[in-house]
Amino acid sequence: MSDEHTNLADVRKRAESGDAIAQCTLAFYYIEGRGVEKNPSEAAAWYERAAEQQNAVAQYNLADLYLRGRGVKRDVERAIELFSNAAENGDHDAAFCVGLIYDRGDGVEQNLERAFHWYKLAAENGSARAQYDLAVMYREGRGVEPSLELAQHWFLQAAQNGVARAQLEIE
Repeated sequence: MSDEHTNLADVRKRAESGDAIAQCTLAFYYIEGRGVEKNPSEAAAWYERAAEQQNAVAQYNLADLYLRGRGVKRDVERAIELFSNAAENGDHDAAFCVGLIYDRGDGVEQNLERAFHWYKLAAENGSARAQYDLAVMYREGRGVEPSLELAQHWFLQAAQNGVARAQLEIE
């Protein structure tokens, strides 16, 4: 048996016994078609099992599947719920994703105040993308009272964290 098949068998055995990390790994294998046929529905099922154990990676990835309607029926509310859970479990990019959904009105009614809340949460926890978008919201007064001082603060944070376009906004 090849190493890939041995590894897959080991991962499957651990996943079936309830190991959340192995469940995420197996889900990833199904997404990528690594050692198995690509099957987003099977991936979603494995992510679901790990998400129930409060695994932030699984919650984020399952939320992404729901947001895109990949392997599951598109359900933006479920995606928001899962992204929110992932954020509570330490995935700050998940908080950014919730902000982005509300900012764009992607499958839900646009709500700039909610977008601001989620961007701020993610930005305060180091999400460079959220820092940039939060700065824009402060500059333009979208979902919050305008504040050029706070906009500059967050543009600077974003620039320091590698967002090149934030450099252009710093005065």
